Amino acid sequence: MIPDEQPQIEDALRELSDIEGCSLIVTTGGTGPALRDVTPEATEAVCTKMLPGFGELMRSASLKFVPTAILSRQTAGIRGKSLIINLPGKPSAIDDCLQAVFPAVPYCIDLIEGAWFETDVQYCAAFRPAHARKG
Repeated sequence: MIPDEQPQIEDALRELSDIEGCSLIVTTGGTGPALRDVTPEATEAVCTKMLPGFGELMRSASLKFVPTAILSRQTAGIRGKSLIINLPGKPSAIDDCLQAVFPAVPYCIDLIEGAWFETDVQYCAAFRPAHARKG
């Protein structure tokens, strides 16, 4: 648990990426319009590449359930060999958003030379182009 303080969030993201070597870093909360919601700013500050499609798809998925999804500022970006994804804070919204974007996560991590991810197709079928499949 990290407080809604941008410097502390940035430090945690750097540690997870640079020191711990995490290929996937997922945050929850801090993505709304409230003054204390600074997770997207922290993510943007530490990432070298932003992936706006993640946020676009998460908001689109959430709009099926609540009209206030347009207030959400979920995003994703790359730091080194880490994919950082900002999710909303509400558990049901986290599930909706993860269901929407997770099929692209393993291939994204492949492209940034992170760890090889496999999914259980019973829960989530990852998409990888035929040329990118292991073995």
